[in-house]
Amino acid sequence: MKSCLIAIIFYLSTIYSIAQKATLEKGYIVNEKGDTIKGEVKYNPKKEQDCYSKVFFKDEAGVQKNHKPGKKVKAYGFKDEHYIAMDFENEPKFYRVLAMGEINFYKMMFEEISMNQPVLGGDYFIAHKADEKSLTAVREGKFKKQMLEWMKDNTEFIADYQDEKNLNEESAIIVIKKYNAWKANQ
Repeated sequence: MKSCLIAIIFYLSTIYSIAQKATLEKGYIVNEKGDTIKGEVKYNPKKEQDCYSKVFFKDEAGVQKNHKPGKKVKAYGFKDEHYIAMDFENEPKFYRVLAMGEINFYKMMFEEISMNQPVLGGDYFIAHKADEKSLTAVREGKFKKQMLEWMKDNTEFIADYQDEKNLNEESAIIVIKKYNAWKANQ
């Protein structure tokens, strides 16, 4: 009897922990007409790469639907995260928006196979405000050099960025946002 009770408790705790992985967060989608529809976005922090390929959305009327990037959904967001639909290797995907302004900064995540094991990979892209769909890949160890060219009208913002072999996402976001704020006031 005692072992049966322990098994039931273990089973229920497992179901509860699985259910806790994905949560509904207040969010929005932008449809093909450009209308913003408020509702809830399902987010699973253990499967972050899903945010780049689909969005599960529940509108205010309670209608639930999975959306893929492309014609019907141009963008979506929840909390402080925003995603925009664009092509990645000739396939529509959602890019995470890290900074918007004169220079737009995006992140793309995907699964790769390394030593016969799936691993998460990612790339960063920049685009000018005037041509936000024309993306330029960020070269990891050359971010500072790239930004010197993109920020040639005021390089003081990129001067503080420490050039590293791997891109420092947080520092890069700060630099680009500072430059964008300066540019907006010009």
